[in-house]
Amino acid sequence: MNATMLLAYVTMCLIFGTSYFAIKLGLEEGITPFLYAGLRFLFASLLVLLILFVRRRLGRLHWKVYLELGFLGILMTTIPFAALFWAEQYISSGTAALLVATAPIFTTLISLYRKQMTFRWFVPAGLVISMLGTFLLIGWSHDGSAHQLEAFFGKLAIILSELFFSYGAVRSREWVARLTPFVFNGYQMLFASFGLLLLSFLTEPYAATTFTLTLASSLFYLVILVSIVASTLYYWLVQETNAAFPTTWTYVAPVIATAIGYLFLGEALTVSHLIGSFAVLLGVILLNGEGWAKLRQLRTNATQSPGLQDER
Repeated sequence: MNATMLLAYVTMCLIFGTSYFAIKLGLEEGITPFLYAGLRFLFASLLVLLILFVRRRLGRLHWKVYLELGFLGILMTTIPFAALFWAEQYISSGTAALLVATAPIFTTLISLYRKQMTFRWFVPAGLVISMLGTFLLIGWSHDGSAHQLEAFFGKLAIILSELFFSYGAVRSREWVARLTPFVFNGYQMLFASFGLLLLSFLTEPYAATTFTLTLASSLFYLVILVSIVASTLYYWLVQETNAAFPTTWTYVAPVIATAIGYLFLGEALTVSHLIGSFAVLLGVILLNGEGWAKLRQLRTNATQSPGLQDER
């Protein structure tokens, strides 16, 4: 792996890791979750597509390509982020990040089914360990909190949504290569925003949203740094490595999200939470052994062929 890939990966993890904090801050200002998510991806997609248009890189695509991008946008953005934004009303940002960390589980299994990865001993071991950790994180808590039921179903919603995301991530690899990460990211976010805003229109009560400085700042962070910078880096790494390795940001980000939530939001850390967190992270690391093998191969190739490092 060359220096460019390493820098891209570290930057992506840092930005995604702080995104849960930004989501929490925005929701605490009173905006409804689906509207919040929809505005995030609408603004981000319009900015990306505007940049492409100005630079004359926004070519006309076949209608079947638009349909595929719309489908992938629903899989990878509408469903997962509807679940995430809704759930973060009732659960901590650190827990949300840890539940999103189940994505590599599904990505690895789908990649195995599609024969994009090779079965290894660590797959069943990682699956069992990560599932035990997830059970501890989701497990019903008799703490008498007012939103106990919503929190429980919010956790389940995040887990289920990651299955859709993972299928989209594996399926998107071909399209990222054909369209470039920037074009792919712009279109899929645009179609995803339509789904989120429609969901908001159908399910959320109308209420005038006051754009406070905190809400505006959180939305700006999510639009520019998370949805444009970090997401484009993610799709670029999918193209350069495989579908599983870039998704490992989901077990780096929870460490960042949990620490920020504890320090700045006063989110509690229980024993079961810590044990479950460790099990989930250990499990997905084992499951992604194929991704690390690919990473070592890329690093070896780069060492043997120095000229590749300056190709860009």
